[in-house]
Amino acid sequence: MDAVEQQEIAYNLDDPKDKLLIFEKMQGDLSGKMTFSYSEGRVFGIRPDRPNSLNVFGKEVFRYSGCGMKIMRLLDNGNVETKSKGWLLYRDPKTGEFLSEVKNPYTGEVVDVPSFRAGIRGGIMTPKGPEVNASFTMESTAIGAPLDLVFTDMGDKMHITRHAFTKWFEKKSQTWRTEMTLDTYDVDKKYLYDRSLSHIPAVYHWTSQTSWLSLLKMAGTPGHMIWTSSGGTFMNKEDLPADFIKATEEKQPDVFAAPLTWDQE
Repeated sequence: MDAVEQQEIAYNLDDPKDKLLIFEKMQGDLSGKMTFSYSEGRVFGIRPDRPNSLNVFGKEVFRYSGCGMKIMRLLDNGNVETKSKGWLLYRDPKTGEFLSEVKNPYTGEVVDVPSFRAGIRGGIMTPKGPEVNASFTMESTAIGAPLDLVFTDMGDKMHITRHAFTKWFEKKSQTWRTEMTLDTYDVDKKYLYDRSLSHIPAVYHWTSQTSWLSLLKMAGTPGHMIWTSSGGTFMNKEDLPADFIKATEEKQPDVFAAPLTWDQE
């Protein structure tokens, strides 16, 4: 057995504080360096009331590319503070073209899909989930409970998952929205041998089952949507796909202009 095989994981995988460190290091860099979390995804509609036609039961609605810029720091009490901004661009499922409107495959209606942009956001993550100060009514199994990471040892890799069930009241549609999310990370186990690392490289996958997107104008229609994406964290803007950088600079011309700082609101 060589030296690498004899090494042990430097974290207590049953300790909520260590789970928090692993979770946050996979998503950014605790040194304070600005990172770019990039992912590409696909979105499907599911109509369980229409099982007789598979073409109606399930349809791919659109694809998307999304990114979040982020800075992080470890606080004296062991919590992690984050400052971030994120955005999402819709894409055609066949051509990959970046879109401003989409034809709803269920209704045939063409609807606007403006590129989504989140403003400057700050937050603190604790071993019992995030500290939340939301301007809307929300409940989640990820809030007020120990961070629930499930570790699956796969030899030289570690498979890590986290799930949550959430509901919130959407003012625009005046309806309750529900969502189930599953976050998955695949990590080379060697990165878990050294606690001093401020970032843990990981391949990220995300799956969400949620209500119909409001812009599709399908409120009351039986069924739901499945969102899925894959991605990772990059240390430099130049590491992002060139077509995504170009589309972002066209649709969100100021997003890359200013780096994140702790005094931003």
